[in-house]
This record gives sequence, structure tokens and C-alpha cells, in this order.
Amino acid sequence: ATEVAERMRGPVARALGEVSAERSAHADALADEIVRLTGQAAPSTSVTVSTTTTTTSSTSSVADPPPTVDDVVGALRTSAESATTSATALSGYRAGLLGSIAAACTAAYTVALTPLGETS
Repeated sequence: ATEVAERMRGPVARALGEVSAERSAHADALADEIVRLTGQAAPSTSVTVSTTTTTTSSTSSVADPPPTVDDVVGALRTSAESATTSATALSGYRAGLLGSIAAACTAAYTVALTPLGETS
């Protein structure tokens, strides 16, 4: 969401910035729960994205197209589905945490982002 927001302006950029901040908070909450559960440091919550791929030609490389709002919506949908599935297998705080993440992801793609991309 951050990478897409950097290329956008106005309401789309603001919505993507909010989504990015929420997803960072989700990652922090999950990392905190891993630490609490295991007593060991959680894995890094930073993400590295490769933006180039090498073609079969030895003289050129082709950059991957930058992500779009639709890509962010798709990632949020996948995260919501995953969190929902995981939440149903857990109980207590962990189930609530994952349920909250699923709800936030769903709200982000259905309320915050989807209306922005509609052209009707």
C-alpha cells in the first residue's frame, strides 16, 4: 500500500496511507504475540520487494509493473481470508486479534479502497 500511495494523490493516497499504517500495526501486534507466546524475538516485520526481473536475454532486464490499487485490494482480500480461517481455529485473545485483522482488511478493501477505484 505504501508503494502505491507514493504514486497517488488526493483521496486515494490518503486511503492507501491509512491502510499501510493499519497493516503495520497488525504486523506489530502479531510480532508482539509471537514474542509473548515463544519468549523469543519475532521475525522482522519489514518487507523487501524486488522490482526487477531478468529476461532470457543477457543484455536487458525488465522491471515488474508497479502495484496498483487493485493489487492492494487483492492482497487485503487474501489477508482477510487467511486471518478469518486462522481465527476460527483459535480461541481467546489470538482469535480476537486475527478476527480484528480480518475485519480491518475487509473494511479497507470494501469501504476505503473499492469506492475510490469505481468509475460508475
